[in-house]
Amino acid sequence: MTYDSIYWLIMGIGFVLTGVVGIGVMLKTRRLGASFIAGSAVNTLVFAAAGIWWAQVFSSPEDSFSLMFGLFGFGIAFVNNEVLLFFAQLIMRNRM
Repeated sequence: MTYDSIYWLIMGIGFVLTGVVGIGVMLKTRRLGASFIAGSAVNTLVFAAAGIWWAQVFSSPEDSFSLMFGLFGFGIAFVNNEVLLFFAQLIMRNRM
């Protein structure tokens, strides 16, 4: 596997795990705060680990563009995932 395919695989896993944990906790507890915190914790762990891995892979000075571009992509994915999680749980709370 190339670094690019691992990069996108990590992003996909981050979205799926965050959604499954956040929505799963919401279905069990029916509490928005607890479920959002659980989903956010998983999201933070996945993307922090991914960022550390990416920074180690592209640690040489000639790879600085790839390093910054990849970390920027992980940051955008993290924020998008948080927004999607919050609104999915908010809709679930209003319908329960």
